[in-house]
Amino acid sequence: MKKIIVAGAGHGGLTAAFNLAKNGFDVTVYEKGKREDLGYDWHDSMNYDAFDKAGIERPDEALIRKSFQSAFENPSGTVKLIQPYDDSGFMMDRKELLSYLIDKAESVGVKFLFGCEITGAVLDGMRVAGIKYLRDGEDLEAKGDMVIDACGMNSPLRKNLPPCFGIKNSFEAKEKFYVYRAYYENLTGEMLEPAYQVGLFHMNKPGIDWILTDKDSVDILVGKFGTAGELTDEEIEAAVSEYRSRYPFMGDRIIRGGQKNVIPLSKMLPLLVADGYALVGDSAGMTVPLNGSGIVLSMRAGKILADKICEAEDDNFSINNLWKYQYEYFQTLGKDLVMIDILKNFFTFCKGKDVDYFLEKKILTEEQLNFEAGIDITPKYILHIASVGLPLIGLLPPLVGTLKSIPAIDSVVASMPQEYDKMPVEDWVKKYSKL
Repeated sequence: MKKIIVAGAGHGGLTAAFNLAKNGFDVTVYEKGKREDLGYDWHDSMNYDAFDKAGIERPDEALIRKSFQSAFENPSGTVKLIQPYDDSGFMMDRKELLSYLIDKAESVGVKFLFGCEITGAVLDGMRVAGIKYLRDGEDLEAKGDMVIDACGMNSPLRKNLPPCFGIKNSFEAKEKFYVYRAYYENLTGEMLEPAYQVGLFHMNKPGIDWILTDKDSVDILVGKFGTAGELTDEEIEAAVSEYRSRYPFMGDRIIRGGQKNVIPLSKMLPLLVADGYALVGDSAGMTVPLNGSGIVLSMRAGKILADKICEAEDDNFSINNLWKYQYEYFQTLGKDLVMIDILKNFFTFCKGKDVDYFLEKKILTEEQLNFEAGIDITPKYILHIASVGLPLIGLLPPLVGTLKSIPAIDSVVASMPQEYDKMPVEDWVKKYSKL
């Protein structure tokens, strides 16, 4: 029986663990935290499709709550773009979701070791043969036939791989999103219409904030692009105070949350696999590059990875077989996020007044901000940007760079090798990294 090591109890890793154990693999998850401490104290948006396509039974309705219609607001508050409402979506408590996934994994035989601080990989030449970890003050090793890296954005496995593996060790500033999130008491039960409102460059801070009102709480997120530096306590207080002054029903008392975090804000990393090793979830940069949402992407990726491991022809989990996982994930999900990543990179050069201009001149509309539907940049749209964007002379260089990158996307997607061959894959990685 082949032994699979899953490093980290992330959504993608747990999904892969469940599907592999169900198909007869010996799977063990090594996780740094305690089971009861896993997950942030907040809700995340999802849809049932995520469970169906992950091969996992849907959770009981008692664990979910309805989703809310959303709108985007410009910094000056002069434009509000209301998004279409998808009634198939729902919200689930992050802690309850992880607990549910762990329960499902245990039910098919997955073993869990908590309190394991992973420190690096056990290498056998160019093959990842296991993990190194610290538990109860003791340095230990675990060896296996395959290691799935679900350690998150700051994965010590990925970080400590030698350069010869060709796997990106860390995220750049432009690929980081600093966030604070807290639920404040709703003093009156009043709700906004729509209930979920996203502020672009709120308080002229480069990033995204939001307010989501429910009858008992006011969910506040304050987010800042990494290119503008780390999120400060002063910026958090300024954003929270502005929301409270605008909406007096928002109380001072925090009823849940209140944590800071850093999440990836990037397209898929260029290379996700090596002999005996595959990245999944935040470790692989599997998020929507403008808001950091990644649970659905991670679960879908975990199922794809498990399927490819099960289909491996030679059972040694070589990069030749695991490349099929990267290829399928990119072609079905990852390619659609490249455009969003390019637009996000452009926005890091902007100021609040620029975002006002984009929305007021309809350079950005409901259609462009509906990420679920994808972004279609047509020649007509590019001409519109050029004609109305002339006053933004300071943004001309990054705008030109962005417009140059857009036509290259289709070529890069089409040129991705379907089968692993070292030189063509390395050439593709270089092209993809330039987007």
